[in-house]
Amino acid sequence: MKPLPDAPEDVANPVDLVATGPPLPPVATKVHSELDDPGVKDLGWRNDSIRAPSLIRGMSNDEIFMLIRRFNKQVQHVRALPTAPPRDFLDFEIADDEEFSPDKLRANLERLYMTMIVGMAAFGKHIARLRSWNEPRRTAKFGAIYFIAWYLHLIPAVMVTTILVLMFHPPSRIALFPPAPLAAISASSGNLQVPRSGTLGSADSLTGAPEAHQGEAVEQEASHFVASFAAIGAGTVMGQGGAPKRKHGEARADVKHDADREMETEMDQATNSDDSIAGGLPDPSEFALHAKNVKDTANSNGVEDPAAHVAKKSVEGAMWEKSRPMMRILADIADTWERFGNALDPVVPFPKWTARLRLAGVLLPLLLANFILSAKMLVDGTMFLVGVVFFSQPVLSRLTVKFTHRFPHWQKYLELRRSLLKGVPTNAQLTITLLRIAELAKAPLPPPPIARAHQTAAAVDASHPAAEHPPHAADNLKQHDFAFDTENYEVDGVDEDHPGVYTDGEGSEDGTYVDGEGTDNESVQTDSEEGAPPKKKKRGHKLVSLIRKTTHTGVSSILGVDHIKAKIGSERSKRRLGAVAPPPSTGASGAGVDNNASAPIAGKSAAERALAHEPVDEKELAQERANDALAREGPTSFSARVHGTKGRLLLVTSAASPCLAFVPEKPLRAALSSPSKIPGVGGTEADGIDADFTVGLSDVVSLRKMGGFGWKGRLLVGWATGRDVVDGLEVVDKFGTRRVVTAIRGRDELFNRLISLGTQSWECL
Repeated sequence: MKPLPDAPEDVANPVDLVATGPPLPPVATKVHSELDDPGVKDLGWRNDSIRAPSLIRGMSNDEIFMLIRRFNKQVQHVRALPTAPPRDFLDFEIADDEEFSPDKLRANLERLYMTMIVGMAAFGKHIARLRSWNEPRRTAKFGAIYFIAWYLHLIPAVMVTTILVLMFHPPSRIALFPPAPLAAISASSGNLQVPRSGTLGSADSLTGAPEAHQGEAVEQEASHFVASFAAIGAGTVMGQGGAPKRKHGEARADVKHDADREMETEMDQATNSDDSIAGGLPDPSEFALHAKNVKDTANSNGVEDPAAHVAKKSVEGAMWEKSRPMMRILADIADTWERFGNALDPVVPFPKWTARLRLAGVLLPLLLANFILSAKMLVDGTMFLVGVVFFSQPVLSRLTVKFTHRFPHWQKYLELRRSLLKGVPTNAQLTITLLRIAELAKAPLPPPPIARAHQTAAAVDASHPAAEHPPHAADNLKQHDFAFDTENYEVDGVDEDHPGVYTDGEGSEDGTYVDGEGTDNESVQTDSEEGAPPKKKKRGHKLVSLIRKTTHTGVSSILGVDHIKAKIGSERSKRRLGAVAPPPSTGASGAGVDNNASAPIAGKSAAERALAHEPVDEKELAQERANDALAREGPTSFSARVHGTKGRLLLVTSAASPCLAFVPEKPLRAALSSPSKIPGVGGTEADGIDADFTVGLSDVVSLRKMGGFGWKGRLLVGWATGRDVVDGLEVVDKFGTRRVVTAIRGRDELFNRLISLGTQSWECL
């Protein structure tokens, strides 16, 4: 296991931070599965599992699931480092040769929104509240301290002292800056405002949109922020595509000497494939360029300008060449913001005071300089340094070359992550540390819960997204339990002449609009439209419906042809088998789904009747055990396909050499239906099942998430069929063997377990 940070003072062993929980009763799990590792604890992997109230001590489950959710989206490809990083340095940094893709750029823009943009918005709204004098006592105290410090020439000292107090005494943060839901504060006036969504369903989002779990609203905001950010271009909005593509067979950044295309990913093959679903689709990232070409041609009477073509190629190449550094800058900004946040609010098992003391060491000289240096000395010294830097360029260049020759890579040691913020994790590094601690405790963290419609149904019904809201919306907003006195606050975003208001009494909780006399607005519209002719359906709706049905037929045909091609031997078709999830009505196997093939008697399953000491047919019990085992997903068994063959990925951690193995489903089902042939249950080692392949966890050097159809095919299949596309995983071992596993249910959970179980140190690509 990768070495963990030193445990905080009150924790002797980081493993003690993980919840243990009581053993599950037999009735809750219905039947024991032979595919479950007996040494691994189930803290909520299935619907019938009992989830611990706190998976990691010191953190709420919502915080943990929020980190895992964002980690799953951010991390797509990791590579093992040849040597572990030095002590006090963390792995999981971004590699220097990280590949650029618009999909990564989109992920970094979303991170930037969730970290810096939301954080700066919160800071701006705090300043607006202070300036508004809506809290007169607090604003008066700040004003008095400021002008006294100005009179005594101590403004820098007061500011540094305030920062130090906020750093080392967290309760002062709430006292000086009482928190408020971001959506409920106007950034321009500092007054309260009715959120644009019409409801206050989340505290950390700028729109107040409802959420079922912490952080989901701001994640949705970030996604829509990028989608509506048209200046970035269609390539960033749609994901993959747009960047200069590698030639067929060209090596990836993490693989050298790959002229034989052994390391080509499924995404590359889908791009070059003639029979893939995405092969015949246009690339949306090129729409803007094609539109510009058409416009130029039209303006020149249909004659292309060769000079314009040269300019186009030059500018386009320069833009994509600079896109990778730009993506890296965005990632570094988001990483630095996250590190400062984790330094001020450290999470176990990271040290509590080390980072804050290091930051204080930088601020203390500034505090002392305020008492020693006068303002005139500071201005004169700054101007002198500016002159030296401006007029000494030849001398500085020679000194820099000599210094770099003697101390190569000295610039890296000036980076904040290697100096001031050394040992402070980003959110991704924090997440991988929590995953490693949980694996060390034999209690892997369960997947984040999926938001269901009924969890936010009431908040969604109460929401009325609009720029202006009826007057009663202000009264409903002030009923919220704020951490400060709202008596003097006015409410923005309210229109006194709004045609509708909220109902009084119980109806106001549901946010029902009524007219001035208390009549339901919906019924008014219904009554007024009874005599009106029925509205005609839009022609565009029929056209879209026709296109969707036609596309659905085409996609279904291609998927059917894939089965035939797979039987003939087409490797690409084999990899697409099972990539489209079955419809929800079919009861697809998944966590907590009981695909019992035999009908239970009197409403009881065979296992429940066996526990009640009732007569049970052995074949029925064995068949039920097999069905239940193959229906479960995680934490040690995952359904998948290899070369189109359906089977299970088994993650064995209790063995002397932990490994990942793939076993075809047919022999596995036969063995599960005959427990006497399973080693350790009733049979011998000779009766065991041969795995198609086995990879030692310590031998893995690269893990890469892969899409089932590429991004265009995924978009088309999802839109036409309304079904999910199940993704895959590429595993490369130290011997250079590459294994592609497709149609993995719980792919992200398997990926997280693989990178947190081994002893490797990773870097992100």
